[in-house]
Amino acid sequence: MSELFIKKHGLLYSSDLHTVIGVDDTSTEFKGRIPYGARAVDAEVFSDCPYQSVSIPDSVKELGAALFENSKRLETVKLPANVSELPPYLFSGCSALNKVTMPAALLSVPEGLFKDCSSMLEIPFRAGLKELPADFMSGCSSVKSLVIPNTVETIGEHAVANCTGLESLVIPESVKEIAENAFEGCTSIHNIRIEGENDNFFVSDGSLYKKTATGDVLIVKAYPVNNESVSFFKENVDEEPVDETDEDEIEEDDTFSAEIGASEEEIEIYKKEENMEDNNIDSMLADIMGDEKKRTETPSDVAVSDRESAVLAETMAVMEEDAPKSNVAVTTDELENLFSKHEEEVQASLNEEVVDEKELDKKAKILVDSVEFSKVLDFEPAGEVPADPDLFVIAEKTVETADGKDFSPKLIACCKTFARIHDFRHVVMLNGLPLDNDEFMQFYFHYMNKKNVILACEAESPATLSDYCKKICEESRISLDKDELNDQRKRVTVKTDTLIKLVIRDKYDV
Repeated sequence: MSELFIKKHGLLYSSDLHTVIGVDDTSTEFKGRIPYGARAVDAEVFSDCPYQSVSIPDSVKELGAALFENSKRLETVKLPANVSELPPYLFSGCSALNKVTMPAALLSVPEGLFKDCSSMLEIPFRAGLKELPADFMSGCSSVKSLVIPNTVETIGEHAVANCTGLESLVIPESVKEIAENAFEGCTSIHNIRIEGENDNFFVSDGSLYKKTATGDVLIVKAYPVNNESVSFFKENVDEEPVDETDEDEIEEDDTFSAEIGASEEEIEIYKKEENMEDNNIDSMLADIMGDEKKRTETPSDVAVSDRESAVLAETMAVMEEDAPKSNVAVTTDELENLFSKHEEEVQASLNEEVVDEKELDKKAKILVDSVEFSKVLDFEPAGEVPADPDLFVIAEKTVETADGKDFSPKLIACCKTFARIHDFRHVVMLNGLPLDNDEFMQFYFHYMNKKNVILACEAESPATLSDYCKKICEESRISLDKDELNDQRKRVTVKTDTLIKLVIRDKYDV
């Protein structure tokens, strides 16, 4: 290899540590999780790899072509949340793959993305797709029911070919073009439906036909079975994104808030356990919303600049090595039983119970019991309670008070304001998450990525975040992108249905 490279964490990095260019075959250190900090992963880095699971951090913005091609053992992959474009044949030939966490910003899919992924039970579509390109999911023989997203207009050559297990198909009225061989080799289809009114296609004798000027053309042949019905489902299609854009301008800035903006008077109010006055809200949030005392220059598209790469180079230690260690109050077996292998059974049992809405749910209680230190603030909302009535606050540090360990008064006062603005029932404050416990982190990711989460840290900017905080951001789906951070700062002061995913700077004084 003529290019200079650096060996780190069992991987090969470019000399600036921005790009993962390979796996270090002389080391056994890499276990499938790329540490936060890399910005790109080269083509074919994990092709024919031995790993069952690979996780790519949200700092990565670019993925190389055929990155996982022919990795026969690969079962699960977590892609970075902010990637807007995927390369062709990313998972081609990954015959054991059954779960992919897709980027939230994805608006299109490439050719051959899931080609011959024969263990996929359903395809993780994203809202807004216009096309299913050539060989998109050809050979996905385990998929039994397919609902094409209602934004798709074109289905390309062999896009769904040789899906031999496919039994039911729903075509939306948005579809205008389907290649004649798009569903070639799908020999189990026996239930086809067109949603809405579609002037280009129709179903006759169970099969799908295309209307043309020269006559009708068979597109998908149905293979009837004896009185067998197949239910359709839409769980694999994301909800349409809601435009929450606020027309009010906000000063652009990359750094986290210089401090949590609670005045000394408000801190005293908190200490006396009295209610805060409404006219204190603006002053409490002033520093958070942009009156920072220190700023860091960074480019407009990323939260970490090239000038800060030297800092990143020093801080790109393995997450698990630098994360605070703690004894988990809940055993690994209990966490595994509750939140890993038996997730569906646990959810079913929760649904059967009569739960007091004012109480924390069981999963939140497990979180509280699993960390080193926690506090739950309960509220009586004055307005309509949101769909997600809880706010989780992960504090990097705590303070020592006359009564012992506690969260900083400014952080608590700030959390009370957030609760009042959004009508939360609970603010769950946590410190010392057991990041070294794999079962706990599997639970944390699946539970918290759809929850309101605020990270309170001592860093002034993304470049100075500790590895502990970087991993919290990654597992909580808190973006460190400049625009997203600014947008979240703006949204937190207004009650909306949008999840709060925010980083704020704490001042650890009493």
